[in-house]
Amino acid sequence: MKLFSYLSVAVLLLSSIALAAYSPDLLSALIVGLMCIIALAGCIHGLLPTISITGGLLNGQKSIRKASETEGSSAWVAALQIDRFFQQKTLDGLFEEYREKVQHQRETGQIVSDLDEVLNEDVLALHTWKGVIAQLPGTLTGLGILGTFVGLLLGLRGISFVTVEAALGSVQSILAGINTAFYTSIAGVILSILFNITNNVLRTIMNRETGLFLEEFHKSVIPTTDEQARYSSRREVRQILELLERLPRNAGNGVLSRETVQSAGLNERVLMPQILDGLRKNEFTFFLQPRYDLNTRRVVGAEALVRWNHPVLGVISPAVFIPVLENNGYITKLDQYIWEEVCKTIRVWIDAGVRPVPIAVNVTKTDILAIDVAEFFSEMLKKYRIPPKYLNIDIAKSAYLETHGALSDTEAQLQQMGFRVILDGFDGDYVELSALGGFGTDLLKLDLRSAALQNKTDVLPGIFAQARTLRLNLLAEGIESTEQLNVLRKAGCTEGQGYLFSRPLSVDEFVRILKVGHSG
Repeated sequence: MKLFSYLSVAVLLLSSIALAAYSPDLLSALIVGLMCIIALAGCIHGLLPTISITGGLLNGQKSIRKASETEGSSAWVAALQIDRFFQQKTLDGLFEEYREKVQHQRETGQIVSDLDEVLNEDVLALHTWKGVIAQLPGTLTGLGILGTFVGLLLGLRGISFVTVEAALGSVQSILAGINTAFYTSIAGVILSILFNITNNVLRTIMNRETGLFLEEFHKSVIPTTDEQARYSSRREVRQILELLERLPRNAGNGVLSRETVQSAGLNERVLMPQILDGLRKNEFTFFLQPRYDLNTRRVVGAEALVRWNHPVLGVISPAVFIPVLENNGYITKLDQYIWEEVCKTIRVWIDAGVRPVPIAVNVTKTDILAIDVAEFFSEMLKKYRIPPKYLNIDIAKSAYLETHGALSDTEAQLQQMGFRVILDGFDGDYVELSALGGFGTDLLKLDLRSAALQNKTDVLPGIFAQARTLRLNLLAEGIESTEQLNVLRKAGCTEGQGYLFSRPLSVDEFVRILKVGHSG
């Protein structure tokens, strides 16, 4: 394979030299010579490194076999101890980076990363100038076309019919120009085709060897999740249990606040590997807290609330793992997973003949900044064929306050698709309410659990009156007492949710009350 690769490059370079050597005139020689220089540069910076990396990957497969045959230690340990694993500078540098990363992960008790996080097709494309090299065939063709125009132009400039001798000279000039034009054009096409074929073949071989190497490395060397569990999982679970047992619980529903978690000294280093493992094993799910018509107590919607169904610890409150995910940048991945699971569930209900109610999903500031939220939900509508009226988009207040520029377009696109957009987390601040009046949100969700509203039911009528003045609609969340319910009804609030009506329910429990239509 290596011999074939070098022969391919040699054919390309020899063809370039031959075309330059047999040029019919000086102009053709100059243009084809420039093509040769470009082809040579492409070989040096793109094709030859590609061949070198391919050879390194083959050496890497030999190193894997060597590590697997080592007695007295695991293939994993043996592989990390091999000096110059690939015997190729670029790949050995990447492997050293991976070795340092793995060493840190093992020291801190994390799940070991796969090698493809530092060695993959995208990384190798950068090291072999893939983007630049891909433009060279077009450049060679362009030079051939340039030679065509220049040759014809020079041929036409020599035309003269003053005398017979001049006319004959003109014919010779035109023929010479045509000869130059034809030769440079053909040379450009030939070199372009040869370079393109050689580049594509060599890169295909490299990508194939990359895939084969990573597959073999993952299968023969890197520890499986079960193997890693023998060394760390039991210890980590015990640590999590000890940490969670020390976490004080709030009165009432037992939900932990972020401050409570932080003050208890929750160790992210211990939790994060378990969370990532839970994401891979689909241990995260959602519960549904019903939203009711406050006058009839009929179910009119629900909010999807994420839960971690740990195989050992059971259902874990989001207050334990959400701060960890936010700090480590994984919150958007979890949100996208939950959003799709909600859409999938709505589709299942429709197919089963259960009439859905609107389900609200939560969107954070991080989601708005990290991904195209409108595009994501557009794809979900197409994928699961659900009417947008069955999905509400709850956008956190912090997103409105801190990312209004990025959010305004997203909000408009969501509403154009038919979604109802809800501002989540309003705490009753009159000044803030006035500022938010300029936004196009369909609904404000008043959080009665916020510090500004706890035990302050007397301010609720004023908040709803101001909302009516601004032509904003409000619903309430966190309704936990009959007093709050009565005040809300008198203030004109028609929808709400809270533990007074129902705790968050599993999907099956929610379907049962959905069929009945009320809390019982």
